Amino acid sequence: MPPFRLLEPALTVAEALLARGFLADVAAALPDERAAAARLNAALTGSLRLQRNPWRLAADGDLATAALGLALLVVVDGWRRLKRCEVCAAAFVDRTNGCSRRRCTVHRHLTRR
Repeated sequence: MPPFRLLEPALTVAEALLARGFLADVAAALPDERAAAARLNAALTGSLRLQRNPWRLAADGDLATAALGLALLVVVDGWRRLKRCEVCAAAFVDRTNGCSRRRCTVHRHLTRR
């Protein structure tokens, strides 16, 4: 399981923006990982910098922060945690232990029929 604590607050920003439709084009490109990476790289371009005390990567703005969080998640655990809801196709981050979530926050509690 990825170290979600270490990816905060970037993943929280990513989840909020994904819920509002931002960066959804990254998830829409999947399962083509190259296309998804190209879209994520476009969101990261020119928006990252190295900061001191302590040394860390910093992003300029919420969209860049979200893109950085998603990029770090992909580095740690691959693309399998960036998903689209089976009900509405909204993009979301699956933080479950078994990576088994299939629905966005809005539809998470619906029962299967």
